[in-house]
Amino acid sequence: MQNKNIFYIIFGNILWSLIPVIVFGLFNEISIITIIFLRFFVSGIILMIIAVLITYINNKYSSNQPLRLKDLFKFTYSKNESFFKLRYIYYFAIIGFFGIILQLIFFFLALKISSVSLTMIGFQIAIIIVAIYEHGAQSEKLDKFKGLYIIILVFSIGIIILVKSQESGRFSLIGFLYIIIFTLCLTFFQITIDKDSYSKDEIKLINKNELYKVPRLLIKISFTFFMGIMLMIPFVFIIYLIPVQTDLTTEIGQFYRDLSNIFQILLRWEILFLILGSTIFPYLLIFIAYAKWSPYNLTYRQWNCILTIIEPIGGIFFGVLLGVDSFPIELLVIVLFLLIITILLRYIHESTNKVNAYLLLSKKKGALKGLSLKILKFSGVFSIQSLVGTHDILVYIRTNSFREFRYLVDDKIRKLKEIENIKILFINKIIKITS
Repeated sequence: MQNKNIFYIIFGNILWSLIPVIVFGLFNEISIITIIFLRFFVSGIILMIIAVLITYINNKYSSNQPLRLKDLFKFTYSKNESFFKLRYIYYFAIIGFFGIILQLIFFFLALKISSVSLTMIGFQIAIIIVAIYEHGAQSEKLDKFKGLYIIILVFSIGIIILVKSQESGRFSLIGFLYIIIFTLCLTFFQITIDKDSYSKDEIKLINKNELYKVPRLLIKISFTFFMGIMLMIPFVFIIYLIPVQTDLTTEIGQFYRDLSNIFQILLRWEILFLILGSTIFPYLLIFIAYAKWSPYNLTYRQWNCILTIIEPIGGIFFGVLLGVDSFPIELLVIVLFLLIITILLRYIHESTNKVNAYLLLSKKKGALKGLSLKILKFSGVFSIQSLVGTHDILVYIRTNSFREFRYLVDDKIRKLKEIENIKILFINKIIKITS
């Protein structure tokens, strides 16, 4: 079952890597703003419908605990404790506009005036920035494997820049500026997309019916798409009014002209593929993997970090294979080999830095029954069981580093006033459980 979930992540990233090839043929006829609008507006509607259908099927045809639509939408107005305690609706607007819409605008602008392989370095640079950020935020250790991982990414970026700098018309200052802006937006998205935590009420719902996580995630991404599109409309209007002619101004003007043929454009196979093959299907795969994940070796987040490099690998490979980009074959082989090696290095890094442990907890007399729910809300806590005997609670913990482990135990769990004693049992080996 776990191998299937890993395959879902791999296949989802491969589908995303096809986007540059698909949109390349649209740029001369359709505005990039039109492409983005149709892709995310229609995808948001479809994902929302799927969320409602899953809820209906669960309530009508399964023996699971019923899910109420009221509960599914209620969380959108609650506070996100992991993102400055802003209400989720504002969180969706921020990551939807800055993390998705602006990212795609400048990604497409870079593709249009440069090349696929040069634009894809933005993914590699974003991975490097996120790795440095995690080290600075003390959420992940920068060991020798991760250091080598970063060095190889830098080397591959250098090869791509060197090759493309020798091609006339494919390497320009404005194109590189678009890549930088795209990279910054992508970095912001990768850092903030996981800033999401379940409330106490949601944890109770999950305990009653684990399926709650699937429609909840679908609604989350739907609102993110909708809010991003809502903010894009006034943004493009303001940019269009500025009396300075830019590539973006031209695209916005084309967008207004496209509106008269919007339904014909929607029915083009490229747009339909972007909506279904590069948005709906991969997001469903990723969400299913997330909701069904039962870590025995690495967590969902760790595998996602390992496999995220597949998108730039696929983008470069398909771009050259399908003739929308050119690259010397011997250097292409070297670049792809280096990027594949980074997957192995990232896996070694994630494997050697994880911490698996059981905590045996003793409660103080008269401690509240809600203690288990309090502990379960902490990031890194994967399961809790009640015990009879010397200890009262067994907590299974998985963290990405000992620093994160110490923070969880000493600064979170140990400071709970209901806890009297903690005994730590480290696990040196995780046995794979097949099903």
